[in-house]
Amino acid sequence: MRFLLLCTDAYGGHGGIALFNRQLIASLAAHPECEEVVVVPRLIVTQERDSLSPKVQFDVLAARGKLAWLNAVRRHKRERFDLVFCGHINLLPAARLLPQPPLLIMHGIEAWKPTRRAFIHDLRGIVSVSALTRDRFLSWSHFNGPSYVLPNAVRLERYGIRAKRPDLIARWGLEGKRVLLTLGRIVAAERYKGFDDVLEVMPDLDRDVVYVIAGKGDDTDRLRRKARDLGVADRVVFTGFVAEDDKADLYALADVYVMPSRGEGFGFVLLEAMACGVPVIGSKHDGGREALRHGALGTLVDPANCAEIRTAINDLLRDGRREVPAGMEYFAYERFVERVHAIVDDVSGAPTAASASPPAAG
Repeated sequence: MRFLLLCTDAYGGHGGIALFNRQLIASLAAHPECEEVVVVPRLIVTQERDSLSPKVQFDVLAARGKLAWLNAVRRHKRERFDLVFCGHINLLPAARLLPQPPLLIMHGIEAWKPTRRAFIHDLRGIVSVSALTRDRFLSWSHFNGPSYVLPNAVRLERYGIRAKRPDLIARWGLEGKRVLLTLGRIVAAERYKGFDDVLEVMPDLDRDVVYVIAGKGDDTDRLRRKARDLGVADRVVFTGFVAEDDKADLYALADVYVMPSRGEGFGFVLLEAMACGVPVIGSKHDGGREALRHGALGTLVDPANCAEIRTAINDLLRDGRREVPAGMEYFAYERFVERVHAIVDDVSGAPTAASASPPAAG
């Protein structure tokens, strides 16, 4: 089988979508019937692509700009592929230039409201990182083809409970402090992540509690002003960009990871924090509840309820335990590979046992 993936970014990229694409590429290459995986990325941050299977071929010319990417898609019209994956709904118009209908992958809020309606009538199927995103997409699109839930995965062996790095404690002035942490892009277009909600409860928390906001973006200055206005600027730390290799050490600094978001399609950072043994607070009202297995792995709160957020934070700080919750194996990378293969077999009609009942999210 030959697979084609049209995507935004993957290797060298940052964030949940890039990670999902890396895991998808590796899983497709590991399929027992795979001959080749051709990847057409909008962006290549680095030429280094880990220890990729020789079955994976990147169309590096595609990343030279929008026109170059479209030309790359057109080039691949002449090739035969058994399955075409469209890695983002915003790429769907270009994917429809290809002769075969694609399998559309959806990550979150971009698929919650009507968009690209003219391009969804003949999809091979849809794959969503959460049931929430799938259901919201179906509610407006009325798509009646195959649909699958493929939750994000975490490589548990890369995390685990570890000692706090003294240099990071010194860099951010965290000696003797209890630390709340949120990691994510700090951009005005994504104010649903919950930074504001945590800031608003900070005045009611003990003075030794510090809120670490990790990430960068165009909304940082506004959040700094808000912290000053709330009188907690001396207890809020903005780290800026955190390299991928430092993320596990960042989580190790936290006593509680808190993300009372309103628009997360899933919330991969919740998995990373839990894999580091950090107790986690997520949202009842977006994909975070699925990352926390509806409260089985962490605490769920209403992001609009400050009292609920404050109580959850205080309860977890008081408890003080660090442990990787039982049940994290549900999101292990090996399960992700199994799910990808089951989806491929089902969509392609391969006569395997897995294709008879592909795991929607199991």
